[in-house]
Amino acid sequence: MTTLETAPRTYPAGVGSGPQLRAALAELTEDALAALFDRCARPLVYSRHHWLRYKGEYRVRADLRGAMEELRTRPPSAWDDEESDLVLTLLALDRAQIGLDDLLDRADSAAVRDALLTRAARYAEALGDGAAEPPEAVLDLAGYVDLLRPRVQESFELFSLVDGKAWYATEGLFRREEIDLDHLTPSMEHVLDALYGEAPGGADARSRLIEATRAAVAADGDGAQIVRAVMHAALLDPVLRPDHVTLTCPLGDLLDRPHEMTTSAAFFTETLLREDLDLADHAEQLGHDSVEQLHRTIRARMLKLKRGAIRSLYGPGCMHGRFVEKHGGHMIFFNEDAHYRGHQSIGCSSGGRAAFALRYPGADGAELALTPMIGDFRVVRMSHDAQDVFAPGELPRAIRYGRWLCTVVEEIYRLGAVLRTPVPEDADL
Repeated sequence: MTTLETAPRTYPAGVGSGPQLRAALAELTEDALAALFDRCARPLVYSRHHWLRYKGEYRVRADLRGAMEELRTRPPSAWDDEESDLVLTLLALDRAQIGLDDLLDRADSAAVRDALLTRAARYAEALGDGAAEPPEAVLDLAGYVDLLRPRVQESFELFSLVDGKAWYATEGLFRREEIDLDHLTPSMEHVLDALYGEAPGGADARSRLIEATRAAVAADGDGAQIVRAVMHAALLDPVLRPDHVTLTCPLGDLLDRPHEMTTSAAFFTETLLREDLDLADHAEQLGHDSVEQLHRTIRARMLKLKRGAIRSLYGPGCMHGRFVEKHGGHMIFFNEDAHYRGHQSIGCSSGGRAAFALRYPGADGAELALTPMIGDFRVVRMSHDAQDVFAPGELPRAIRYGRWLCTVVEEIYRLGAVLRTPVPEDADL
C-alpha cells in the first residue's frame, strides 16, 4: 500500500476499507490531511437533499458535513471503523467525481463500491471491453471509473436519471449520433421561417441559427428574440410535449469577470408556458393558479441555483472550476414533486435538462469557456400520468434544442451583445 502524497489528486492505492485508510493516513502531515478533508467535502457540497444511513441513523448532508468537521479535530488513529469508512466513502466519491445521490440508503464504502461497479460494467459494455476486471479496492475502483469516463464520452452522452421520490440517481448513456444537430426540427424550421423568412435550400441548422442570431441582434441590439424563438420551438415540439421550458445562462455583460456573476442581474432566465396550459388543473400541486406567480417562482429558483454555481466555481473552499455532474450534466428527472415543496411550487413532475458549456472571446481574442454548470435548458411536464413521464429516449431531443441554444448564445457573445438588456438589480425576484 502506498501512502497518500501531498499532491492534490493522489490517493492511497489498495485501500478497500476504513481501517486500511486509517492506517494509510497515520503518517500524513497536517497539510496533507487538510487537503484530504477538502477533497472529502466536495461530494457533500454538490449533492442533493436526501437521507443516508450513517452510524445506524438516517442523516442529511449537513449531518455528514458536521461529522466530517468533528473528525478534523482528531487524528486518524482516534477514528473508529465507521468514521474511517465515512472518510473513505467521501474520498472515493470525490475520486470518481460522483455525488451522494448515487448512494442508495447508506453512506458507506460498500454502497460506493456497488455504485462504481454498476458504472464500470456499463462503461465496459459501451467500450466493448466486457472482459476487463475492475479493481477490487474501492479507491482504486473509483480511479478506474474516472479513467474510463472520458473514453466513453468520446462516443456517448452521459446523463443522470434522478428519482426525486427516492432521492436517488443513476447514470445512463446514449450514442452521440442520436442527437441530430444538422437538421432543424419541423417546429424549429417553422418558427425561424415565420420570424426571419425562409432560408435558401441546403442551409444547415447551425448556419441558419447564426444568420438568425445576427439578424436579431442587428434589429434589437440584444439576442432575446432569437433565444425565445428556439425555446418556443421546443415548446411546440411534439416529441418533447413540455408544459413549460426554461433557459438560464449568463446575460453576457460580465464574461470578462465571471467570478462576479453572483447577482441575479448577471443571468438571463426566462420560462415559456404551453399556450393552452390551464394552471387551474394544477392548482393543488402549485398552491396557486397564477401564471405570473409561476414565472416568478421558477425564475427565483433558477437564479438561486446559478448564483450558487458561480460561488462554487470561483469561491474559496469550493470546486474552483471542477465539473460535477449533479450541477453540470444532462439529466432526466421524475417524481420530482414527491417530497420537495420547491419542486411542487414550479409544477415539476418530470422532465429533462440539457447542460452546455459556453465559449466566448477573451480580451486577447483567445477562446475561453464557462463550464456546463452555467448553460441550462429544461423541459418540464406537470402531469403525473404514467404516459406523460419524461423518458430517456426523449432526452436527445431536449439536448438538441440545448445545443442550438448554445450556438445562439455563443454567437450573441461573439457579437459583443447580451441576451437581453439588463434589468435593474432591484428587479430581482
